[in-house]
Amino acid sequence: MKRKILILLFVSVLFLGVVSFAKETRAGLLDFFYKTKEKLVVAGNQVLFANEPITLRGVAVGDPYSRQTVYRRTVWDYETISKDWQANVVRLSVHPSYQKEEKKVKKILSEEVKAARENNLFVIIDYHVIGFPNGWYKPMPEGERDGYSYDSNFKTAMDFWKSIAVEYRDDQGVIFELWNEPADKKIRDWEDIKPYLERLYSLIRSQGADNIIIAPGVYWTYDLRGIKDNPLPGKNIGYAWHNYPFSGQYLKWSQALGNLNKYYPVFVTEWGFSADPNKRHYAKLEDYGTPFKKYLINEGLNFTAWCWHNPWDPRMFESNWVDLTPYGKFVKDFLLGAEDTEELSEEINNFIKNGVDDNSRRLGEGERRAVVYSFKMAFSRNPETSEDLADIIKIANGRWPAQKSEAAKTQAKDNFKNIYKREPNMGSKNDEAAIMIMAYGLRQRAENRNLGSEKQGIKSFKDIFGRLPQTTEDWNIMQAITYSGAKR
Repeated sequence: MKRKILILLFVSVLFLGVVSFAKETRAGLLDFFYKTKEKLVVAGNQVLFANEPITLRGVAVGDPYSRQTVYRRTVWDYETISKDWQANVVRLSVHPSYQKEEKKVKKILSEEVKAARENNLFVIIDYHVIGFPNGWYKPMPEGERDGYSYDSNFKTAMDFWKSIAVEYRDDQGVIFELWNEPADKKIRDWEDIKPYLERLYSLIRSQGADNIIIAPGVYWTYDLRGIKDNPLPGKNIGYAWHNYPFSGQYLKWSQALGNLNKYYPVFVTEWGFSADPNKRHYAKLEDYGTPFKKYLINEGLNFTAWCWHNPWDPRMFESNWVDLTPYGKFVKDFLLGAEDTEELSEEINNFIKNGVDDNSRRLGEGERRAVVYSFKMAFSRNPETSEDLADIIKIANGRWPAQKSEAAKTQAKDNFKNIYKREPNMGSKNDEAAIMIMAYGLRQRAENRNLGSEKQGIKSFKDIFGRLPQTTEDWNIMQAITYSGAKR
């Protein structure tokens, strides 16, 4: 007999109470903690969020001004990046020519930052200069539609960061990347660029902004040598690294990184490749994409892949802004952990990619993938059969699966006792719902979600376990805390 989770429409939040939760992305509703009391901070070589280490992984979207005025993109892109790509950070680039239409540029930047933050994304604001302070800078490409400039005038940079620091100092989910690429026609080292970065750092801090600051190395932000032994003085500082297929011709990756990531957070704010042999960033997947992906993971590097765009190369979209390039698919699969689906059947992969009913389509690809993983956790195997698919659809719709796992239920009962400090009463609909949600990861239907209660559910989880939810099991526990109605 089919049974549905009892949804309590009116919630009384007591000591633990009935608080609501539903996971849409791993970064998910955790943004709420920044807005109340939690901040992104640097501790050693890690970025912490709510006192827990977090790795920032996402995409660079390019210049917000041209995104809207030239390419007619909208802020709805950030919902896609968060929900369907499962990113937790985006990088927004502002060119030095912003002053030509300063008011409009800053208005658009504000709109895009707001949209990204509302979609549970952290934001890196990048001052997108290519050149050395008060020296050489890359000329604007002839006939460029955007009309941008890479002008390296240092006063322009100071003016920019003074206003940005004031604008975003109350949101430490926003990160400041001081200088995109301090390139020059002559060889430069860390000692050459450091004094300028110190001035920018001091200016930002003097405006009362404690946001994380990212500083570049030299040689197009690829060469980080010298920083480890002579870092910028101050707090909440990380370092940028840019890496493309041709970068290794100058120095090997390990030489250029110089073990800096063992001491400070390193943010790979640009990396990427193209599958088109006619492009400058061309590389075969096996020669660059797969090895660099492993390097990012093994070295614990934060990243924003360049570029969630068309036509900026290496581009992730074809000219229709719908179809992904091979590189775009690679990045999306990386963020979604798509390699986990290689052994799944065609039916299950279709559920993940497209959904099979109205509700599962509304969940988004990342959430559908989590449903499949919850099945795997419950039954200690990948779903394979039509019966398995039927149960996955039921889980996605908040319904009891036909198959049962006593091991999963036993573990859920142990979790129940830890949360509620008592034995579950399986004659109680609320207690039974809590057990089934934790055992199988039952999801709420989209129309039944209550985002306000979900935020309270995360707070209750943190009060109980002393940390934010991280694993699939954690998020399933949160589902039970939220929607079961069980109480202490």
